[in-house]
Amino acid sequence: MKTRVITALIGAPLLVAIMYLGSYYRIAFFLLLAFLALRELFIMMQAKGFIPLVLPGYVMLLLFLSLYSSIPNQEFLFFLGIMLVVIISVMAYPGIDFASTGISIFFAGYCGFLLSYALRISIMEQGFMLIMFAFLLTWASDIGGYLAGSRWGKHKMSPLLSPNKTWEGAAGGIIMSVIIALLFYQFFFMSSFPLLFVLLGVLASTGAQFGDLFISGLKRYMGAKDSGTLIPGHGGILDRFDSFILVVPIVYYFVIYAI
Repeated sequence: MKTRVITALIGAPLLVAIMYLGSYYRIAFFLLLAFLALRELFIMMQAKGFIPLVLPGYVMLLLFLSLYSSIPNQEFLFFLGIMLVVIISVMAYPGIDFASTGISIFFAGYCGFLLSYALRISIMEQGFMLIMFAFLLTWASDIGGYLAGSRWGKHKMSPLLSPNKTWEGAAGGIIMSVIIALLFYQFFFMSSFPLLFVLLGVLASTGAQFGDLFISGLKRYMGAKDSGTLIPGHGGILDRFDSFILVVPIVYYFVIYAI
């Protein structure tokens, strides 16, 4: 726990500083985050006995990430990426089975497509404030869930995926996220409707908790306790950012359609 707290005390201000430096720094951070997350997933695949398509996987990851901007011939590039996957799958068969191919490309899409929303927010005029909004909603859900779950948690939410998750903790996460959303409404979005921010808090916390449960279930299936060891006291990239990955698209669509 001591290592976990020290890492958080150092890591959180560092993260805020990187986000504050500007859009190029935010883009670089999320690109690195996506590559490290996919690397962790590929390592877990290998430990389980699958053979990841490393080169095609990273190519597809880049293509999914590129969705944040309208680059020329984007559809054609996706076609070439899929062709690369098909060719390598056929040429390497049976050394690489089709289950490994499907899992590899899904993982590339999961990391690349969802984190492309972080890139989209990063280049917005209020990119720093909005990306921090996404982080704060995520952290609020995690903290609220931990506090409520440790104090009142009795009813298991999904014991097969994550034995420590409870419905009481889930409610605490939602309440804390709603509070953060309403605080942002109060200070930054005075022209919008407060009930929309209540809805955002509910949706963001729901996304955060399902993102956490999804990665928890994946680690359990792959036989891994943590996704990696990169972050002292926290595990890997996916252990720390699994919730954020699903929160950031929710914040993006909220910004686009609600405010």
